[in-house]
Amino acid sequence: MMTSTGPGFAELVAAVRAGFAGPDGAPVPVRERALDPALVLEDATAGPLVRVPGEAALARLTGGEPVTGAVLVADGDHAVLLSTVDPVGEQHRFVAAAVAAATADLVEVVRALRAEAAVLDALHSVGRRLTAQLDIDVLVQDATDAATTATGAAFGAFFYNLINEFGESYTLYTLSGVPREAFSRFPMPRNTQVFGPTFDGMGTVRSDDITADPRFGHNEPYRGMPAGHLPVRSYLAVSAISPTTGKVLGGFFFAHPETGRFTERHAYVAEGIAGYAAIALDNARLYDREANLARELSRRMLPAAAEVPGLDVVTRYLPAATGDKVGGDWFDVLPLPSGATAFVIGDVVGHGVTAATVMGQVRTAVRSYALLELPPAELLRNVSQLVEPSFITCFYAVHDPVTDDLVHANAGHLPAVLVHPDGRLEQIGEAMAQPLGVGREFTARTTAFPPGADLFLYTDGLVETRGSRDLVSGMESLLARLPGVRAAADTAEACDRLIADLTGGTHDDDIALIHVHHADPLARLHRSVAARAHTLVPLRGELAAWATERGAPPVLTEDIVLAGYEAMANSVEHGYRDTADGVLDVLAEHRPGRLVLTVTDHGTWKPPDPTDTTRGRGMPLISQLAHRWVTTHRADGTTVTMAWDLPVR
Repeated sequence: MMTSTGPGFAELVAAVRAGFAGPDGAPVPVRERALDPALVLEDATAGPLVRVPGEAALARLTGGEPVTGAVLVADGDHAVLLSTVDPVGEQHRFVAAAVAAATADLVEVVRALRAEAAVLDALHSVGRRLTAQLDIDVLVQDATDAATTATGAAFGAFFYNLINEFGESYTLYTLSGVPREAFSRFPMPRNTQVFGPTFDGMGTVRSDDITADPRFGHNEPYRGMPAGHLPVRSYLAVSAISPTTGKVLGGFFFAHPETGRFTERHAYVAEGIAGYAAIALDNARLYDREANLARELSRRMLPAAAEVPGLDVVTRYLPAATGDKVGGDWFDVLPLPSGATAFVIGDVVGHGVTAATVMGQVRTAVRSYALLELPPAELLRNVSQLVEPSFITCFYAVHDPVTDDLVHANAGHLPAVLVHPDGRLEQIGEAMAQPLGVGREFTARTTAFPPGADLFLYTDGLVETRGSRDLVSGMESLLARLPGVRAAADTAEACDRLIADLTGGTHDDDIALIHVHHADPLARLHRSVAARAHTLVPLRGELAAWATERGAPPVLTEDIVLAGYEAMANSVEHGYRDTADGVLDVLAEHRPGRLVLTVTDHGTWKPPDPTDTTRGRGMPLISQLAHRWVTTHRADGTTVTMAWDLPVR
């Protein structure tokens, strides 16, 4: 049985078989013997052949079996010996020779068919490769290389068809066969009689000798090729025309220093590759247009860097390496009316314009509720009721600059990481919480965020890579590197290194990162004094001098001293009413942009006497004097924290 063969081989064997006939024209029995092509072909890539084997070759091929007529048909993949045995003998030798001669033309047809099939296969291969490529640089270079090789050109080039204010501008984009420096000192081609038909899309230009072409050498200043130009005699140029708009995108140009090197077949091949390249360029440009739209949507929806007094904030957003995956991640840093700061990070499942649009809607809702200062759990609950059921994650945290507490709630996002001042790592936020649009109830938690601590919020693109890095190992790598970021002198540069180290410089998903360092106070005044009224007077003077030194104007200094004195007096009177051994801790801190005063006692406050109408004015007075304040009651005492914003100089 014959196996499947290349184009024309089976037809060739059938034609040879039909040629075997007796004197009366009737077919005679023909034996078909499959052979190893290597036994009969010196060149495995040789085209088909039909020949009558000699006596020695025939004996070798048949193993000595008597044969009176035989014809060998072979190509690079298959070989067949057709033979017959007849008592007359010589008659069939003449028949075999006649068959071999008669099929000579068919052999040439098959060879032509094979050559045509090879060209089509090459074109289809290039076409599949080009139309699957979305990187325009790679696409155009690949097309130029393929066409240069297929046409046998010494070198090839592609020029973009860009129109300037003078009506012409053709920009060199790729070269093949020679280094780019070979053309770097020459001007771009102009719309001359030689180049014009290509850039105008008027048809293919093929010349056996362009220097003898009547269109050559009519333009100043060179009237031909400039000195030092690579020698060009044979010339071939084809247009790349957009199939969607009909506009000429550019032109492919091929050259050879010898004459007569380009045939109609070469022109056909070049036109085919140019056609595929034009389709691929259209696809790549449409892809780029959508990707750029998604990037622009993401960029416009992401916040500018926020300046938060007392906090050093670094934010990073990197779109996916492939543009169609842009748009799902977002972050926000929101100064709130109360002086607190909200930190938000989230991820919308999916990519592209749709994900970017949904992200923008969710981000707007979060910002709106945040500015109303809704508590974190309530904020997530309200946003979740607005969005369609889908997979949208969000981590929302609010830092109170007075208490240095971080109140946070999580909607299915990866937990944030808090690095304590002593270097201890803590993951905060419920990792198993339901995402927005699915969950309806969320839990808020409070975590201390003191000076010297660092907070990291991030999206999954930083710690997970599809097919090469799972979430668990990615998280382990992140946690191992965070102390180094915290210790870096330049945290912005350290964040860039962190991303590069974790992703290896490539990422198939968006990446968002927020790093917050709670800066240490610029200056401190700490006093522990006996909880006695007479100790408060010198402390008032010391506090006034310190506030003035830290830049507080006179009116603000008076407010600080008066509010501080009221807090201290309340602690002396109410916290240590039944003991003479109380201690009062007073801590004043100069943080960037503000002064913070904390008064702490370790006593047990007694309820005020409801019959004494002259008392109970201390806390209302503090609320009028401090810009922000809070009282925290504990089992072992009470802390009053007050904060004032310093005027901007």
